[in-house]
Amino acid sequence: MRKKYFGGEGVKCSLSLAGKGEMTTTTTTTDGGGGGDGENVIDDDDNERKPGPTTGITTQSSSMMADDDDTASAASTVRLEYVFGDEGVVEIYRATDFRRTNNLVVVPSLSSFVSDYKRLVEMASSGAMRSFSFQRLQMLTSAFKMHVTVNGAVEDEAQSELLGTDFYRTMKVDNHIHLAAAASARQFVNFVREKLENEGDTVVMEDGQTLSEVFRRAGLDSDHLTIDAFSVLADYSTYQRFDNFNDKYSPFRLAQMRKIFLKTDNHIDGRFFAELTKKVLQRHEKAKGHCSAAEMRLSIYGMESDEWKKLSRWVLRDWQGGNMLSSHNRWLVQVPRLWRVYCQKGKGKLSFQDMLENLFCPLFDATLHPEKHPEVAELLTNIVGFDSVDDEGALEAPLSCCLPSSWKKEDNPGYSWQMYYLWANIEVLNRVRESRGLNTFSFRPHAGETGDPMHLAVTYMLSLSINHGINLDKQVSLQYLYYLDQIGLSVSPLSNNFLFRKLNQNPFPNFFKRGLNVTLSTDDPLLFHMSDDALLEEYSVARASFDLSMTDVSEIARNSVYQSGFEDHLKAEWLGPHYSRGITHCDEKKTHVPLIRAKFRAEHLALEHLMVILLAAGKGKTVLQEMMHQFGLARNGQRKILFDNISEVPDFPEQNQL
Repeated sequence: MRKKYFGGEGVKCSLSLAGKGEMTTTTTTTDGGGGGDGENVIDDDDNERKPGPTTGITTQSSSMMADDDDTASAASTVRLEYVFGDEGVVEIYRATDFRRTNNLVVVPSLSSFVSDYKRLVEMASSGAMRSFSFQRLQMLTSAFKMHVTVNGAVEDEAQSELLGTDFYRTMKVDNHIHLAAAASARQFVNFVREKLENEGDTVVMEDGQTLSEVFRRAGLDSDHLTIDAFSVLADYSTYQRFDNFNDKYSPFRLAQMRKIFLKTDNHIDGRFFAELTKKVLQRHEKAKGHCSAAEMRLSIYGMESDEWKKLSRWVLRDWQGGNMLSSHNRWLVQVPRLWRVYCQKGKGKLSFQDMLENLFCPLFDATLHPEKHPEVAELLTNIVGFDSVDDEGALEAPLSCCLPSSWKKEDNPGYSWQMYYLWANIEVLNRVRESRGLNTFSFRPHAGETGDPMHLAVTYMLSLSINHGINLDKQVSLQYLYYLDQIGLSVSPLSNNFLFRKLNQNPFPNFFKRGLNVTLSTDDPLLFHMSDDALLEEYSVARASFDLSMTDVSEIARNSVYQSGFEDHLKAEWLGPHYSRGITHCDEKKTHVPLIRAKFRAEHLALEHLMVILLAAGKGKTVLQEMMHQFGLARNGQRKILFDNISEVPDFPEQNQL
């Protein structure tokens, strides 16, 4: 079922990879925007050849070749147009397909998705599935404990022989960090103090207020520039209170302070936020003796059609020392699930489809016609994935087959429903970009932090990896599936500790022992961490709290690189040239993970897959009986060794029990 969605087996695509088709085509479209019926039409003159992307990339497509009755025009230019369909998913057509009879990229429909989701939930909830999954997970835990007991000393010795490297020199990627809270509290306070002292006369509000006047009218002075007065660190008030947590993003609990310092779209064009961001990026770039990188989140809300253009200009602008691009950071775009806010703007006239068009039309415009949208096109080349964020515990509508164009009520649509439409449009976008030789995007949403554990069933179907996932300990069937498919979990125990799960109740150590693809991330350093190096703090706390060895934390760091969206050549530099073949092919000197640990993980994962395949083939009972027989033979072999040497052992009371 997962392969139908994440694996793409259920997607019908008539676009082939650039450079692998039989016919070269140049795809163009005019600037149509996201208004009206969502359609963007290409240039009127079908015979006019237009340049492709700025790099001159052309799309080669064998499946887009002319039909038998017009093969004479096989060498002519084929151009594409997109339409935001009534189903809420972008449709791709050839420009000559005026009747739109052949959608070139077709994803599974909403009704098909709903049916598959319900089937997965039913399977995961069945008694037999839960019992089997629980047993296998317990076996994996026991196997890891036995491995550490027998081979822990061997792993330590192997690590000590890996000269020239240690945990600090291995790359650790913070896969889950929100840009608005990427600075530490101390770093943020110092930055605000510096601005107030040096730029107090800068006009920062639309009504003409300067920075000093904003502080003065709020009753604040230099004595208030302390971490405690800023009130940004999470405390007891945020536990199980997502609303209080969101308020912590506003220094002094004042929304205008957040707008001035932590927003890209304000009276000063987000300059303060850009300068603070560059300080955060420099921490990764210039760190000595500690290698780290990040995947920070930029926000796109879907409230306006020009959000992408504004964000692109902010990221790419030269802020006196360069733009927001860094060798040690890759951007993800997070889409907050804020329909309840967006719908208030239209007073009942707006639909969820309008929000989707604001999110995706600019992306298809920039992909199909980059010369008319150069800034957005450039930004997209520096984005590696999409995230979806908000309070999973909030009240939501049940999953239904309602179309986005019909969703106009104020209730937030169901989590699963929203995930489907994000995934479906990202999938279509990826196929178009792939056909043009452009980078594609992974889907890595927040899931399983709180709320319904079955949110994790949706992300199992649709995502490459997720952020949090701690609710997997409430659903063993899904936990076992996440293990089998090695879906990434970027867990933030310190964040969980202040919001939804205390540190001593965090399932991270169990996930790790069982072999799930888990790593550590910071989430929001501004709110949860005390030191300037939040990621190292996260690893330090986890090592002490969860009794992790140096091999353990090195393995967790290696997982972070695997989960990341950094380019293959960088992963090869950090993991070894053959990392893509599997963890046993990683370079020990680069990952600091002994080969014996990697082989243990790989062998057990392979054995679990064999077990499941044999069960599916109806051989489960026979295999289990044979395994029990082999266990018995092994035990008898151990007994024989003891008995063969019993003459050398003095009598002891329990001897007659053997």
